[in-house]
Amino acid sequence: MAESLSFPQELVDAIPIPLFFLDMNGGFLGSNQAFRRFVGKSDDEVRREGVYRLLAGDQAERFEQLDRVLVANGVIQPFENHAFGAGGRRFHVIFRKTLVHDSGGEASGIVTTMVDLTDLKAVEEALIASESQKKAILDGFPGMIALFDRNLAAIWVNDTVRRSVGMPIGRLCHEIICKNDTQCNDCAVPKSIRTGEVKIGIQRIEQSDSITPLFFEIIGTPVKNGAGVVESVIVIARDVTERFKLEKQLRHAQKMEAIGTLAGGIAHDFNNVLTPIMGYAEILKLKMQQKGLADEAMNEYLGEILRAGRRAKGLVEQILAFSRNTEQKESPQLLHPIVKEVVKLLRSTLPATIQIKQDIDEKCGPVRVDPVQIHQVLINLCTNSADAIGENHGVLTVVLRRARGQGSEDEWVELSIGDTGCGMKRELRDRIFEPYFTTKEKGRGTGMGLALVHSIISRHDGRIEVESEEGNGTLFRILLPVAAQQKSTLDKIVKPEQLAGGDGRIMLVDDEQQVAQVTAELLRSLGYQVSGWTSSVEALKHFQENPEGYDLVLTDLTMPQMTGTEMSAQIKKIRPEMPIILFTGYSERLSREAAVDAGIDEYCMKPVALRELAHTVSRLLAHRS
Repeated sequence: MAESLSFPQELVDAIPIPLFFLDMNGGFLGSNQAFRRFVGKSDDEVRREGVYRLLAGDQAERFEQLDRVLVANGVIQPFENHAFGAGGRRFHVIFRKTLVHDSGGEASGIVTTMVDLTDLKAVEEALIASESQKKAILDGFPGMIALFDRNLAAIWVNDTVRRSVGMPIGRLCHEIICKNDTQCNDCAVPKSIRTGEVKIGIQRIEQSDSITPLFFEIIGTPVKNGAGVVESVIVIARDVTERFKLEKQLRHAQKMEAIGTLAGGIAHDFNNVLTPIMGYAEILKLKMQQKGLADEAMNEYLGEILRAGRRAKGLVEQILAFSRNTEQKESPQLLHPIVKEVVKLLRSTLPATIQIKQDIDEKCGPVRVDPVQIHQVLINLCTNSADAIGENHGVLTVVLRRARGQGSEDEWVELSIGDTGCGMKRELRDRIFEPYFTTKEKGRGTGMGLALVHSIISRHDGRIEVESEEGNGTLFRILLPVAAQQKSTLDKIVKPEQLAGGDGRIMLVDDEQQVAQVTAELLRSLGYQVSGWTSSVEALKHFQENPEGYDLVLTDLTMPQMTGTEMSAQIKKIRPEMPIILFTGYSERLSREAAVDAGIDEYCMKPVALRELAHTVSRLLAHRS
């Protein structure tokens, strides 16, 4: 049929794209080989079924109308549409139609070519989907992503950048990310351009409206051309301030854990040093009482030694409490002895340029507190006040009184520490109780002092307030609820006549010679027969040879070769009824429950007071009898 339109069939079949011919009335004349493969039918079959019915289905009328427009106007624009091919497969095709003229120049028919765009359309749709996915990923990324040229001017940015910076395109990297006017030469971005390598770094960014800096993780990835020359750089910037803070806190927590481990390690030895100091002081006090040589001044001196020893013991417990989160020892306390003790200590440590004024009401009532922790609070606040005064002349004021305000006047006890130092701005005052926040220069402050003060006061059901203005000093006010009246434990001094004594044979085992010696003296002063040993192995061997020679065993926990619990277990196998007292300088190494499970009858912390030792020994021996 192609010959009727002056086209040899061989030439038409050689054309690789599908095409077909129609007469001026829309009748099908013929097609090429590519079209017949496309529809999977011969020309006769196409003629019987109708070409447009095969290709367009229910849109056949639209195609026929387009042909009529072509015949009438002589021209029609190419258009895209779906076409059904062999087996009913659907293709995306671009149709081109044109009139065919005879030798006389008259229009004699229509030729239609079809270009299959299916694969190209699939690629295009995949690209669009890919671009959409890429845009969603880049815009959904919580950090900044941007493409900069070699001069670090922005070419493309994601939504995060657009929300952070108005009109970012063309602006420089340091203007967008760091909000600086000058380039950050130590930043990963210029380094990646200079070296042609991926660079990662942490950038500290100061904020004009806050004293707290931000920290951004910056990743610079250079983009190179075919010759390997860097043409641009992709920058990813993430705000890692919180992660940076958490890492810093983790490092601090690890440091505190190490300190706690160290504190536990030295607690035993430190308490072994305190034991003879306090023990000999109590022995001396007892001997003077027994021989009628009591002297008021000497009793006072010995009392101060014992108080200092108890304070040192309390400080060790306090270190362990913070490092191991052990239970605090709270009891009703009168605060004025603690305050006076701190003021007395401060007078000898602070420079003469700082005047200390105190207004202490000794009748303001007791509060339920841990005296060691309150001592720490006072030392911390007073030291901070002294630092605020610095080398200038100033006044440090300590006031203890009944609080006024809420409810009854008897409801609160107020402890206030004021100074005439440099004071603080409001933004600093609002943050002073935050952990790790400090206004001191690097190396002088950890930022934990006031945070611990706040924690201590909160645990005691109190509250702390601060008043300060720059240049006008600072005032800390601590309010603690009043407790039931009870004599402060700080005022309890050992009275020998109240000590319980008796007779009995005691085996004493401690690897520290001084501890064994002073403890033996304490027990002998109470009337007991004591055999002291510094080797647990030798002591056990002696006990095995003479198991009926003792009425009670008193042993240290941590000893070389054999621990106190191991020795106790062996003794209990020989004499299950034998009462055993275990001493230790570090309670974390063995809980009271574990000691009982090991056969220990009593469990005491070093250094033990004479009254406690006398009571414990007397009670166990009485129970045995």
